Amino acid sequence: MARKPSGRPAAALLFKVALAATAAFTLSACTEITQLITRAEPKPAPAPKPEVAAQPVAAEPEPIPQPQEKKPKPGKLYEWSGDGRKVSRIVINTDEQKARFYDGPEQIGWTTIASGVSKHPTPVGEFEVLEKVENKRSNLYGKIYGKGGKVIRTDAKTGRDSVPSGARFEGAKMPYFMRVTYDGIGLHAGPIPRPGRPASHGCIRMPSKMAPVLFEHVGVGTKVTIVGKGPDYGNYVKQQRALAAQQAKVRNTKRAASPTATAAAGTTSSPRAEAPATSSSSESPRREIASAAPASAAI
Repeated sequence: MARKPSGRPAAALLFKVALAATAAFTLSACTEITQLITRAEPKPAPAPKPEVAAQPVAAEPEPIPQPQEKKPKPGKLYEWSGDGRKVSRIVINTDEQKARFYDGPEQIGWTTIASGVSKHPTPVGEFEVLEKVENKRSNLYGKIYGKGGKVIRTDAKTGRDSVPSGARFEGAKMPYFMRVTYDGIGLHAGPIPRPGRPASHGCIRMPSKMAPVLFEHVGVGTKVTIVGKGPDYGNYVKQQRALAAQQAKVRNTKRAASPTATAAAGTTSSPRAEAPATSSSSESPRREIASAAPASAAI
């Protein structure tokens, strides 16, 4: 008698198929959910790189022209061929103890100088004429005269040497002064006791006959290059302009912070008096000065 087939194997097979289908569906659903989550949360954008301010490129100094004068005769201290022409640049070489004058690229004169001695060296760098004073006296170096008018100290310095009671200090003459720094350095007429060797307190001395000629042909703003041995002032012109701009900014900020005080000052201030006419006399020396000059300057 044949046995009837049992239904258990078929049921087990159906159960396995159902279980596999359920697992596959579960895996598929998890994958889709993961993708949805991933799409729902985008990656944050990278942080922007900080901007770095471009560093200003320092202007290259103009090349120094080659000397164009012929070898001078022994004893000749200067030469000038620039009548009617303005000097656009002065080049001073303290190693050679010479200054050369140019109108553009053309040399129109030269002179022997006496720069600062080792204790008071003349600075090197890029400068410009800041001020012109025809009859100038030093407020730093000079002589001390006693009661009877006799010189009691020939190399006196303000702040270092006391002036006795009844005596007086008289600043050294610095005629045809052309200032290049606000700490007292400039070109002017003065003694050159040993041509070719330094002799001053830092200024650039010129022969008495050459100084007035240069004074007449130089204006405020004329470029001055000093090379040789000495403290390096770098681009002094650029530094002074930056300082003046900074000071102007501070003043403008203060004015903006107190508009009431500024308005009050404007309504109560008296009219500004006109500047007196200049003169070439010693009592009222002829003077030209840069607009950004400080209220006071050494020497």
